[in-house]
Amino acid sequence: MNMSLLIGFIIMFASTGAYYAMSLKYPMEKRTFHYVTMFVTGIASIAYLIMAFDGGNVMVTLASGDERKFFYVRYLDWAFTTPLLLLDIGLLAGASLSHISFIIGCDVLMIVGGLAGPVFFPANETAKWTLFTIGMIWFAPIIYAMLVEWKVKMNPAVAGTYSLVANLTVVLWAAYPIMWALCEGTGVLSDETEVILYTILDVTAKAALGFVLLGNHGTIEAATSGDKAGLPMN
Repeated sequence: MNMSLLIGFIIMFASTGAYYAMSLKYPMEKRTFHYVTMFVTGIASIAYLIMAFDGGNVMVTLASGDERKFFYVRYLDWAFTTPLLLLDIGLLAGASLSHISFIIGCDVLMIVGGLAGPVFFPANETAKWTLFTIGMIWFAPIIYAMLVEWKVKMNPAVAGTYSLVANLTVVLWAAYPIMWALCEGTGVLSDETEVILYTILDVTAKAALGFVLLGNHGTIEAATSGDKAGLPMN
């Protein structure tokens, strides 16, 4: 059993329980952020346990002839958890559900671009990097929404927490394409180094930032005061 992945599972699972415990301090209609964040780490904990038991991966041969593990379950994790993270951030900003839906769609296309190359063309550099580049094109609207568009009509009471969470999310997410290039893309980093670095990124982007968001009582109160469901009215 891989210890780095097991540690990732323990942190994600423990964070899920902690978020639920934190939600109990609020009435049901104000638990939106707790539940969304809880499912982020809950899904991630299952993915990490699968990987810790050496599941959810296949051996692929790169263009160089080297073989390495490709953890496809990681992408299944991201396909569910990153939309939830964007939902969290979008709701915090008070963005419209239509705009949040568009950004989530961009996110899914970005993930598919990163997944398709290693799955279908691990040794075909042109195809793999073309698909990756297309995925990165869909990353641009996500960055723009978090750093610019969602700040326009934001409740000033949540601005501080939003800026911290959104800015750190952009920085952390920008590290994933670099990791892809060094791991799935070129195989420069070893399988074990890949596992350690991806685990650090995932734990920080999901578990740590979850505590930053949910730990601010004033932010939660302000962000869930729009209507009974805690969702934006527009």
